[in-house]
Amino acid sequence: MVDEEMLIKVGRSKSHARHKKNNCESDEESTGIPQNYLKVLHPVVSEKRVQFNLGIPSTLTPRGYAKLEAKLTSPNIQKPKQENGSTSVQVLKELFSHKKPDHMCKNSNGHSSENRISYPNPTRMRNFKSIEYEIVVRTVRETKQLYEDPQFPADDSSIGNIPDLKGKVEWKRPKEINRDAQFFSGSPSRFDVDQGYLGDCWFNAVVSTITKYPQLLFQVIPKSQTLKGSDYTGAIHFQFWRFGQWIEVVIDDRLPVLKGTCKVVFMHSTDGKEFWSALLEKAYAKLCGTYEHLTGGFQSEAMEDFTGGICQTFILRGEGRPPDLLKMLQRYTATCCLIGCDVDGEHIRKREQLGLIESHAYSLTGFGCVNYRGKEQYLVRCRNPWGEKHEWKGPWSDKSEEWKHVKPKDKKALGYKDKEDGEFWMSFEDFAENFGLLEVCHLGLSSLDYDDEIEGKQRMNELTFVGEWCANVNAGGPMNNLEPYSTNPQFLFTIKRDGRKDETKALVIIGVMQESRRRDYGGDFLEIGFSLYEVSANQKSRLTAEQLADRKPLITSDYIPRREVTLEEYLFSGTFIIIPTTNHPNEECKFILRVFSSSEMTQQELDDTNTYEGISKSELYSMEQRFAQLCNAESRTINATHLSQILNHSSLKESMHDFDGFTESLCRTLLPSVSTNLTGNIDLKEFLFLWAQMNTWKHIFQNHQKHGHDPGYKLREMLSTAGYHVSNRVYHSIACRYIDSKKCTISFDEFLHCMARLRSAFDVTNIHPRNQNNQLVFTVEDYLRLSLST
Repeated sequence: MVDEEMLIKVGRSKSHARHKKNNCESDEESTGIPQNYLKVLHPVVSEKRVQFNLGIPSTLTPRGYAKLEAKLTSPNIQKPKQENGSTSVQVLKELFSHKKPDHMCKNSNGHSSENRISYPNPTRMRNFKSIEYEIVVRTVRETKQLYEDPQFPADDSSIGNIPDLKGKVEWKRPKEINRDAQFFSGSPSRFDVDQGYLGDCWFNAVVSTITKYPQLLFQVIPKSQTLKGSDYTGAIHFQFWRFGQWIEVVIDDRLPVLKGTCKVVFMHSTDGKEFWSALLEKAYAKLCGTYEHLTGGFQSEAMEDFTGGICQTFILRGEGRPPDLLKMLQRYTATCCLIGCDVDGEHIRKREQLGLIESHAYSLTGFGCVNYRGKEQYLVRCRNPWGEKHEWKGPWSDKSEEWKHVKPKDKKALGYKDKEDGEFWMSFEDFAENFGLLEVCHLGLSSLDYDDEIEGKQRMNELTFVGEWCANVNAGGPMNNLEPYSTNPQFLFTIKRDGRKDETKALVIIGVMQESRRRDYGGDFLEIGFSLYEVSANQKSRLTAEQLADRKPLITSDYIPRREVTLEEYLFSGTFIIIPTTNHPNEECKFILRVFSSSEMTQQELDDTNTYEGISKSELYSMEQRFAQLCNAESRTINATHLSQILNHSSLKESMHDFDGFTESLCRTLLPSVSTNLTGNIDLKEFLFLWAQMNTWKHIFQNHQKHGHDPGYKLREMLSTAGYHVSNRVYHSIACRYIDSKKCTISFDEFLHCMARLRSAFDVTNIHPRNQNNQLVFTVEDYLRLSLST
């Protein structure tokens, strides 16, 4: 017997919410699936942007939410056999279950919820990756054995394919390398960073740079880690910003050394008893897959991973050199940025004579202007992460003749120091001549607290959107074909006025980033890019193909196979739409879209509301009159078999290529879309309405079809033409169900299945009973009947 009092409610009543507040510690601590389960997909802005858990699919359902509990409470660590009452099990329960208050939490009917399933709340689930270290530490303390990382073992698989090291490496813990081993030996500095066997000077340069900024360094390297004493467990953890979220990387402290020695093979500190830099490199190697994967790279990658900033890359050679490079350097060094630069491989002999190293990464640390013999001379300060004895030897180098003609106050303003420490000045002209690449990382909300700054420079404002290109759904490719192009994700943002009468343009930097493939053993990046359009302030819907044909984008990026593609522009206040795309249709990938600006902004993903507008009465009446003659007026009702016979001898089947006709299976789907009481039969009036509907659906299908099938990317437009507007989440489910993933098409048969079920679903939501708070209310029996009959 179905308990009619057991209700499945869409949402939660206000009275229930009030009751929960009185009986529980928080509304989150509830039984069943939380009402706000989709919150796990949303960005959170607190002191920093605790961005997203991008491992959770955007198509998340309540059942999928519940299933995640098991996955998220199983970190990849080795655990000994233990009783349920052990410490690590208790940690899991504390972190992933609702904490039950001292007084029993009760449901809205006042009954105890003690025996009902309790699921992790969305906030805890979003941050699940931050608890692995705590679980590891507690497990190690229980077993009294130093931690050994099963995901990044102490063998050649973690080093990767480096032939010169095969059979020449063993692994030791810091205290086995130096009996006085320390995590930090004094305050961290760039002198703690010495490049090892790997060609990862790009990584080395960025580590050297962030040691100058404690607020950046210590969000990557959590404090209070030790290599000795009672708190030592052999486990070390770091935090990196990866694809929209800060994630934790836990490693053991075993380091590769040359066999039979205590010489660390890769990055190490110049202080033999300090190990933070070597362990940081190991954690980053784990993040990227192996040590080998750190060979060759861009500073911009590590800058973003260490700060959460957004990076731009500029070619300084030939036609690629920005014409306003001087102004750019002035602007970037005056804002909250990290800047790197690389020496290219051209004219290397001459450059080596001047102290520069071929294909080597440097940090750009300063920019200024001095009066030199009555003329302005712009100077650039760079730093070689290799440190002393590796400096520029040309004009404006340490102890050069040029400095003798500069006033002491100008030297002081520049911060000039005559020291062999790897940092040096050079003229702007020599910089532009000798460096081939400039990489700039702008710091935003993911990097710094709201009121934090670096050297008196404030961070930029930041917006972040999460998206995914799905074949046959919204992976429409570039704008050379507007119809599929218009199906790509669209994001709207508004730049607010700054309140001044003489409003100035805001610096806006836009970047689209795809999931990193460095870990996937050389996986190639897709060619990605984006276009920016200006729209009216009241724009609320997606731009259609017709609307896009009538307007040109303000800017369009290049399509580049890199992790992130960025572009900057100066814009007045206004409303804009960004359309990110791949360079080829139906290429699948998750992405994040970020917008940094010197002005405040608001954001919105353009979506459709789930509504059905219907077809005009006059049009419906004319169709009913046109096809009334096909119905048997003497028959009161017809079933699926009868419906199949009528439709297969009607004009509905005509001119439909590759359509096998109206099978009984299809007709059983069509009947519930008009059946009043789900009897499996329809009367004349219901049949006429179905007939009219199907003619409309056929007309829509024929207007879009090619060779008997419709391109899958047109399905959303077809739904809209029929009057059905669905959200991105609902459309994703529809497309995955009805579009042929191999052919990227939808057949007439599948289209009719889709339309009939969609109509049935909207009928339920429009007609079904609601409570006083306008929330749908179903009995279990109603829910099962409706689910099984459509």
